[in-house]
Amino acid sequence: MKPIKSLLAAAVSLALLSGCGSDSVDEPNKAINEPVNNAPIITVNDVQGLEKQTISISASVEDEGEVSYSWSQKSGLSVSLENADTDIVSFVAPSVSEDKKISLNLIVEDSEGLTSEKNVVVDIKQQLVKLSIEGVATDSPLIEADIKATIGEQSFTTTTTSDGYYTLELALDDDADMSQLVTIEAQGKEQQQAALLQSRLMSFATLKAKAGEDLTLSSDEDLAVNITNFSTAKSALILRKNKFNAIAQEQELALLSNEINPQELIDTAVAIKVILDKSQGKLSLGLPEGVENVLELALDTKKMTDYIQLVSETPEFDEAKNEMLSDEAVMGMAPTSSAKALYFNNGLRTFNAVIKMEGDSSGTYFSSNASKAAQQLTWSISDNIYTFSNPDGYHSYNSSEKVIKDGVETHASTEVIEYKSEVEVLSQLESGLVVHLKKYETVSFPNGEKETYNDVREYTTRVLTNNEQVDFEPITGVKKLSLPMPYSVYVDEEDGYASQIMALTAELSEDGSGTIKELNNTAVQWELVENNEQKSLQLTLLDFDNKTIVFNQLGNSNFGAFSVLSEFGPHFSASVNMGGEIDESENFESSSVPGIYADDNSYGAGLQYTWYELWPNGQAIEIQTQDIDGDGKLLSDNEISYYKGSWLEQAGKLSITRTNSNSDGCYFVDIDPSCVINRTADWQVIEKVDEAIYINSLYKYINGPSIENDISRKLVLLSKFFIANERPIKGEFIPENILNIIGERPPIPFVGLIEPSQYTNQKLFFANHDYWYDEAVESIVFKENNEFEFAQGDGSTVGEYQMFSDGQVVLRKGDDRQAESYGFLIESGDVVIGAYQGLPWPHFNNEADAKDYTSRVASSTPTSSTEHLLGRDIFMVDRDRNSKWVVSYLKFTEGKITIYSDESFTTINTELDYSVDDTGMISFPDNENTMYLSLVTDALNIIVTNDAGQNSKDFNYFLFDHQKAKNFVNNTNALRESALR
Repeated sequence: MKPIKSLLAAAVSLALLSGCGSDSVDEPNKAINEPVNNAPIITVNDVQGLEKQTISISASVEDEGEVSYSWSQKSGLSVSLENADTDIVSFVAPSVSEDKKISLNLIVEDSEGLTSEKNVVVDIKQQLVKLSIEGVATDSPLIEADIKATIGEQSFTTTTTSDGYYTLELALDDDADMSQLVTIEAQGKEQQQAALLQSRLMSFATLKAKAGEDLTLSSDEDLAVNITNFSTAKSALILRKNKFNAIAQEQELALLSNEINPQELIDTAVAIKVILDKSQGKLSLGLPEGVENVLELALDTKKMTDYIQLVSETPEFDEAKNEMLSDEAVMGMAPTSSAKALYFNNGLRTFNAVIKMEGDSSGTYFSSNASKAAQQLTWSISDNIYTFSNPDGYHSYNSSEKVIKDGVETHASTEVIEYKSEVEVLSQLESGLVVHLKKYETVSFPNGEKETYNDVREYTTRVLTNNEQVDFEPITGVKKLSLPMPYSVYVDEEDGYASQIMALTAELSEDGSGTIKELNNTAVQWELVENNEQKSLQLTLLDFDNKTIVFNQLGNSNFGAFSVLSEFGPHFSASVNMGGEIDESENFESSSVPGIYADDNSYGAGLQYTWYELWPNGQAIEIQTQDIDGDGKLLSDNEISYYKGSWLEQAGKLSITRTNSNSDGCYFVDIDPSCVINRTADWQVIEKVDEAIYINSLYKYINGPSIENDISRKLVLLSKFFIANERPIKGEFIPENILNIIGERPPIPFVGLIEPSQYTNQKLFFANHDYWYDEAVESIVFKENNEFEFAQGDGSTVGEYQMFSDGQVVLRKGDDRQAESYGFLIESGDVVIGAYQGLPWPHFNNEADAKDYTSRVASSTPTSSTEHLLGRDIFMVDRDRNSKWVVSYLKFTEGKITIYSDESFTTINTELDYSVDDTGMISFPDNENTMYLSLVTDALNIIVTNDAGQNSKDFNYFLFDHQKAKNFVNNTNALRESALR
């Protein structure tokens, strides 16, 4: 557009030209008013937009001519402006964790250089993912209770109404981790102060999906929004089951939910209800002394067990149980009869049977033992109680019973036939049902000790159904699977062993072929077949008359429950247990193997535990405990057993041997001819969830029990272990003679050792304090090929070394490859203190420094005075009378050494007068001993005591960091104990 003022000028010029040559009379010139140029007028408004979205800002400008635009940012989070020279600017808003403001500036300039500017404020709104939760805190309803939901590090709060209901608004940043689990707590007030209830829910993403389009999650969609005695018991048992480790993954929560003991769950929930609803005016039913709330009690295994024993026979307990089981807000709606199969799931190492229901009343009971044939039965359902029966019996097993014979108590063999059972559905869990099982049995005595009688056994257990079944995904590429198996026996004619199989490892290829490891790598053909309207995995055993094994996947997890129906063995059999794809990324690595592996199958009641201690030097100890006499101690020989052996990692699998001798040193059969292997255990990791590992275990008994015809046996089963940082039971429960063998300190990872790999290919020269009088300088070098060379005098020793993830180094040398430990404790300047077999010595980078040090030590020549020590907090590392390293706390002042009782440096233990001569030698007025500093660096000093009476020297270390001093002590003692064990 042409400027208006230019057009006017042209018009005036034309008018003047048109008057030239005219005959008209000239008139006086009239004044011409030039138009005034005004600065542009800008109209633009503040705007708002969402993070990570494109925000556009449009400016309107009034001016008589052409203008130019210049947008720029004044403040706030940096953005990249697009089309900054036009009237419409845009940018992509940054990601924010809260609402933010940024400021932009617009300058508009006209053709003659006049400018105007405007500032624009842009509100950038955080994008939130919202979810509303509606539930109730009840038992009885918690009035105006504080509700808090925790998701990661965020928390959201509200309060309940007078009838216990609450509505809680959750809002997460859209960049937040939606896989984080949700935990909700309710804290009662005043008279309900004891009610601290808790519920563990699945991930925020899962809850949002359950809520549907209205984004409101109610108890109809997830019962866990109700915070109750039952949810609290479940939450506590889950945490106890996980050894109080934090639960971060949805898969982990689902696994733990299905592993807790259902009977203990019901009993704990009822006990909580007794305290909250039935204890008013009855002190014996209230919280135990010293316990603040019911959640605290539920988390304490012993205290809760004791409380249940105290109240379980009271009428209040029965009353509370009946009320709880009928309360839909607590237990939920029991599902109606839609199940066509019940899969009993009592745990990893149990015989879990299967009942299939066909038609309106007929069914089949499948034993989890392949030696027993499937049996027919009839079934019915009424009021959520399934009844199964067969007058002739459908399940039998052998047992024993205490009887009095000739005045002496003995055990008599029994034959038990189950002819009827009632399965009452109590509650729906995330996967499966909690049921009360009542079994009607006939007990007979084949040897005639007693008359046959009828018995009723009842307990609470867990049942999965066909409703949990999902499609098995087709195999792509090659996959290794761990799958459950009914108890089956396979005799391998090649090695002469009979394998008792309860789990198997299948390697399957996309083309339909595969093998089963436990059946001597027999060939199989796999396919997906229709079963319960879902796809199931069927394996056909090509070398076993084409018998089939069918696996139903009961849940969407990569590792979870499977039911199995097998033709392998004498009879059709079925079972339920865990399985899934083997996660080979979680294979064992030798550098991180050492530690404590606590068997999850250990009950803990009566101090009953089993665990393995695997040491970096290859030693292994298996420990089994049980308080048989119930005195709370492990004193008798039959209450604690230990088995020595060794471990070895190969190709990601772990092999643990157990020897038949507990004599000292009987760990390695290739070193000690008296050692004979009793059993080997081969572990293959299937799944690792935090500190829990699920493994396929192959136990091979070499000189152990047989199962038939004196054939040695193998046992294949699925196990769960926890990698722990402490023993399952405290040292106070372990007899001293056992501690002397297994060591006071278990093989937990070292903390604070210097990373040894930085010294690879670097020769280190060290002063052997044990031979100070010889001014001995020795050397060691760790080569890249995992060989080491140790030089002493004119001789040298070579061997192999292994570095572990916690910084420990194990040396193996000589024909017997005896293992020795090494660790670097602290470094400062060109000096590192290395501990060989628990003996700390200074290591130098060059030989000259090492020789200078040993010369000063031998000649008692101080390397420094004590001026740099004055007034400093000193953490002295010294050995006590039992040769254990300890930390002492002291300060130097002019003429006085003050020794304190602890790290606070407040309470004085003792004071010593001293003097220092010109050389730096320290002496004491009433003592012939002298001291001097043989090494001084920024982080550590070595102080040497000349013991005049013993004509010897004592070497101690001054450190100036308390944590480093504690690490020095702990690691040195552990290395020493490893050497002595």
